[in-house]
Amino acid sequence: MFLVLAACSSDPGSPSFGDLVDDPQLPPRGQDDIHTWIEAGHYLSWSCEPERHPPAPGSGHGPNRICSNDALVAAASGDADFSIGAASVKEVFESDDSIVYAVYRKMDETIGGNSWYWYEGTRDGNVANGQGDGTCTGCHGRAPRDFVYTIINP
Repeated sequence: MFLVLAACSSDPGSPSFGDLVDDPQLPPRGQDDIHTWIEAGHYLSWSCEPERHPPAPGSGHGPNRICSNDALVAAASGDADFSIGAASVKEVFESDDSIVYAVYRKMDETIGGNSWYWYEGTRDGNVANGQGDGTCTGCHGRAPRDFVYTIINP
């Protein structure tokens, strides 16, 4: 009998992909750039849940609060895949009240987890940082629509 354990990649991904860090609707890619953007508070202008709450059953995240950008909200009532630029930020609250950020952004019109950029981490380190990152797509592949579980409407 074999036991297979999933492990996070030792490759932290790029700290910057050269994206703009001042677009309030589009999170940049890369650990350094995404935290500069988060610290500027851009996502707080999105449609956000009013407060943190316990994780959904089966979620790999702890207590959290989710915010969805305009592109994700605009497509909420449809059933097609999301458009390029659709994005969400999840604040995941740790036991010491520190926050881990989980971010995803639609990068191209193809179907599947590889069409999304995935990030999860803090300024000090991450477990996901790349397009099609398997750390995230394994669970998000079970989402009801285009790898997205939750859309926050205004």
